[in-house]
Amino acid sequence: MLSSAEEQVETATAFQKSHASDEFLSAMVDACVSNVAVLNESGTILYSSKAWSSFEHVHLLPNCCRRLSESDFDENADVTLAEDIEQIVFGKETEFHRQYHCDSLAPHSAFVMHAARLNLPGSTFRVLLTHEQLAPVREDFSDSQKRLIELLSTTRILSWESKVEGLCFDYVSQQALEMLGYPIDLWYEPNFLASHIHTDDLYKVLAAYQKQTLIAEHFDLTFRMVANDGSVVWVQNLVSVVRDAGKSPKLRGFMIDITERKRAEVALKDLGGRLIAAQEEERRRIARELHDDFNQRLAVLSIEIEQLGQKIQKPLSLRRNVARLQKQAQEISAEIHRLSYKLHPSKLDHLGLMASVKSLCNEISESGKLTVRFQQTGFPANLPKETTLCLFRIVQECLRNCVKHSQAEAVHVKLARTEDEVRLSVSDNGVGFETKSEVMERGLGFISMKERLHILGGEIEVHSKLQRGTRIEVRIAVTPEANADASN
Repeated sequence: MLSSAEEQVETATAFQKSHASDEFLSAMVDACVSNVAVLNESGTILYSSKAWSSFEHVHLLPNCCRRLSESDFDENADVTLAEDIEQIVFGKETEFHRQYHCDSLAPHSAFVMHAARLNLPGSTFRVLLTHEQLAPVREDFSDSQKRLIELLSTTRILSWESKVEGLCFDYVSQQALEMLGYPIDLWYEPNFLASHIHTDDLYKVLAAYQKQTLIAEHFDLTFRMVANDGSVVWVQNLVSVVRDAGKSPKLRGFMIDITERKRAEVALKDLGGRLIAAQEEERRRIARELHDDFNQRLAVLSIEIEQLGQKIQKPLSLRRNVARLQKQAQEISAEIHRLSYKLHPSKLDHLGLMASVKSLCNEISESGKLTVRFQQTGFPANLPKETTLCLFRIVQECLRNCVKHSQAEAVHVKLARTEDEVRLSVSDNGVGFETKSEVMERGLGFISMKERLHILGGEIEVHSKLQRGTRIEVRIAVTPEANADASN
């Protein structure tokens, strides 16, 4: 234990050290060319640099200076500089570096304030303040805010906030009126969003909201809404989930009108469908001409050559040449028949998808190029012509790739018909490839498959690894209406 005299000596020594530290700080601040000030324990300025005087309004009116925020919804937007300095004085913070503004005093009064608590010998402390004027920042922020408002207006984007529970809006921007035609007041009514989502999308959207708000920080949904005039508006909703400890999570986001983009996609899809239909019609025409014209003429030519050979007895060499010509004519006829079938298989029109795919697999197996095993479930079944043709072309392209590129010995083709979709799987034991290579991006075969499936709303997945083979999975939904059309 220290004696009373020792305590007095220690206190005096601490005071002297503190006073010496203050003198050193004062001299250092006085020599600074930047804006520096030192506060005591009560928050009063003890000494400051000469440059600080140009910033006099800040320390005279600290309650008028507030944190600079990019959003009016920021809960810290109303915190004053005085309140932040108090956090340093009371020891709740040791340092901060923040931006503030004083719009009530000057049009461009944004600045950065840095505050740090300096512990001197004993229990004495000081608060060191430095600041830097940021007029360009405030001006740029104001201009950016104006540009953002103009952008939202011209691009039909509305900003919004809502509660997670019930999806009840707390705020929507004025663009909501132009986008859907409903008065802004109606948007704040309970279940406004749910009651104006297109009925075909309602269940999917509500289920997605319920799931994503639990697991994701950001997500987006595309769906249809019904406008005030009864028209359908496609929107893409970009959603952010705001989670604060102890508080109910909130949703914020932007709703973008993508109706025109959807119309363009439909038009492009329709164009793609017409191009493929025109291509198939041309293939059908050429196949018909090859089979009905050229193949028939070759058949007649083969018969005439055979008859000519029967009339020639000598010399034997001439007779053998004629026989060779007849064989060549028969081979050309068979090749034209195969080419005609590739262009448009007649079995597809008369026997359906399953029989045509099975016949194609058998043909390749019999050629000896590779072994193709075919498996089916759920057939025979009625399918729309477009679906039948699409799947057959995909099988045809997959097997062609297997023969030409995969170096596979065996291929397994599976075709399955369920209540609401058709599934196709083609897998081989070949050399495989990198799915992120140019083979996928630029290969005409894959592009053709994707384009055909896109028109029908189908999906394709390609799984492949080097020396591990390739598996292609295809799914096409088949609606009850499509089944009815196929059976008629």
